[in-house]
Amino acid sequence: MAELIQKKLQGEVEKYQQLQKDLSKSMSGRQKLEAQLTENNIVKEELALLDGSNVVFKLLGPVLVKQELGEARATVGKRLDYITAEISQGKIPDLGEGPGLLY
Repeated sequence: MAELIQKKLQGEVEKYQQLQKDLSKSMSGRQKLEAQLTENNIVKEELALLDGSNVVFKLLGPVLVKQELGEARATVGKRLDYITAEISQGKIPDLGEGPGLLY
């Protein structure tokens, strides 16, 4: 009888530990999204201060590439929409260790 209870308890503990791991992973993903949201909002504010005479560059790997101001604003706006939608839907994408959504 005690062995049966022990096995059942062990199964419940394993389920609980798996739930803790899943929660930790979700929280980590949400924190990354929140950080990206904050950084992209800062970029949006900085781009709003620029006029047509300013030059904007985009980082592609190790190279800076010239980009149109309107295109840069649109890109940041789309990223903000995507990040906001992901946070509000509660879907946390696999963020891994790859490049972030930063501009």
